[in-house]
Amino acid sequence: MLNDHDQDLLLHCRRLGHEVTFGYCRRETFGKPCRLILDCWWEQFDVRAFLQAHLSEADMAQVERASAAGPPSKLLSLVEMIQQAKDALKHKP
Repeated sequence: MLNDHDQDLLLHCRRLGHEVTFGYCRRETFGKPCRLILDCWWEQFDVRAFLQAHLSEADMAQVERASAAGPPSKLLSLVEMIQQAKDALKHKP
């Protein structure tokens, strides 16, 4: 099942600095897996096989690319967050 490991606990998240569940990591980026999910969870269980079984090929390819790429630039991240906030305000009633 998709949520089989959601309550598994990672003692230290490299991005947040505290404990997180696999469920959080699996949905961290607007419902998509965190870019570090393969690197952080591989010792707990076969996270790659789990994600391959539950994600589309396109989504899994995106996880693989994000895992292989370095962290996004701070400026690019800020610009993307600003755009997302603007888009959210446009759709707010």
